Amino acid sequence: MLRRTILSLFLIAPALGHAAVYHCKVNGQTIFSDQPCGDNAKEIEVNAPPVNGGGSMQTEAGDRFVKSRELDREIRRLEREKEDLRDAMDRALARWQEQKRRANNNLAGATWEQSLAQEAEVMRERYQSEIDDVDRQLERAREKRSKL
Repeated sequence: MLRRTILSLFLIAPALGHAAVYHCKVNGQTIFSDQPCGDNAKEIEVNAPPVNGGGSMQTEAGDRFVKSRELDREIRRLEREKEDLRDAMDRALARWQEQKRRANNNLAGATWEQSLAQEAEVMRERYQSEIDDVDRQLERAREKRSKL
């Protein structure tokens, strides 16, 4: 349906831009009309202004606006991703704390606790690496946004 409407507009638009205008004199007054207004009607050609009358400045401003909106969305997405990563790291550390607490109540707890400590360090490094990556992406997006 939308394609038909757009196609119809493209087909009709040239006809609207080249409508006939007639110049007549009736009772000593000059009249312009879209239909012949007498035997002495003269058709005059009126060229419609270009559709994109603003030129390249409007286009550039529009492009900058679109790019800034896209960058704003990207920045918000990255900020949410960073928060999600921090929340996931906090949940993982809370699970680690619970396992560590249980290890203290276990006879083999010392060995298990050392293993848990190493696992927690690896987990922190992994999440921090992902958070740092998102921070770099955020920095680049904000820099691009400030240049627009």
